Amino acid sequence: MNYTQLTEKKKVEIDILLKQGLSMRKVASILGISHSTISRYKAGIYKKRKIDITKKYYIFLNYLYSHYDRRTNSIEVCVYMFKKRYKGVKSPTVQQVYNWINKRKIELTKDNLCYRKRRNNKSGMMRHTKWNLDNKTVLPISLRPKYIENRDEIGHLEIDSILGKRNEQDSIISIVDRCTRKLWLIKSNYKNEYYTDKLIYEYIIKNEIEVKSITVDNGLEFSALGITAKKLGVKLYKCDPYCSFQRGTNERTNALVRRWIPKGSSMKYVPQIYLDDICFEINSMPRKIFDFKCAYDIELNYD
Repeated sequence: MNYTQLTEKKKVEIDILLKQGLSMRKVASILGISHSTISRYKAGIYKKRKIDITKKYYIFLNYLYSHYDRRTNSIEVCVYMFKKRYKGVKSPTVQQVYNWINKRKIELTKDNLCYRKRRNNKSGMMRHTKWNLDNKTVLPISLRPKYIENRDEIGHLEIDSILGKRNEQDSIISIVDRCTRKLWLIKSNYKNEYYTDKLIYEYIIKNEIEVKSITVDNGLEFSALGITAKKLGVKLYKCDPYCSFQRGTNERTNALVRRWIPKGSSMKYVPQIYLDDICFEINSMPRKIFDFKCAYDIELNYD
């Protein structure tokens, strides 16, 4: 069989017809050529574009591959730091990098990203629980002052527990400051409410954590935490059932901890020193919300 290469005129005609939404077979029928010729032509364009990206952004891609870490250095952090260190060198936007990943034009894949696509599980809202207002220390979150939402001062904490394997007593208690997003992690060996209360109180006193209010969920392990709130002289606010968004800072920070301790991992042999290392990594991590400053930097601004 005789093969002839596509002329420039034919290539332009192919591009025009394809942009009109016609299939490759239809275009081939109109131009009187094989549809496999059109397929090879389009594949050649894609391959050429992929090579052009690699050449055009060679310095940036080398920097990205060597510095990207899904736990501490996101795509946005890498782009920001590259522009800051290599002024004058061509750099893509964050959206361009994500487009390359989605189209598989670079070595990074969707599985390497910091934030993976979540399942669309919709859960209905349950009725708000009526709380006993006799004890003024423990209050529903609806009575939490509005100024706490502004995140203007240090000391308003959110506390939650991170569970390990099912039916395992060991867990991790996470404490997050709503203002600075600073994190503390405590190893817990039991789920008893009085044990948990004593553990949190002693940790706060030992580490001199500033406390002005505490927000927790409805976990049974926190049912006696009002004792700690009373000792510290602060209010304890309980979230509504099935309303984790009321502790959004806590939930988002727990997701960061899961980068080191994935779901289903046993907490039994996780030492406190390892949890301290995780806290240091997260608190040192550049945050876009803070103009790429870390939690320690924000804490210094309030001293």
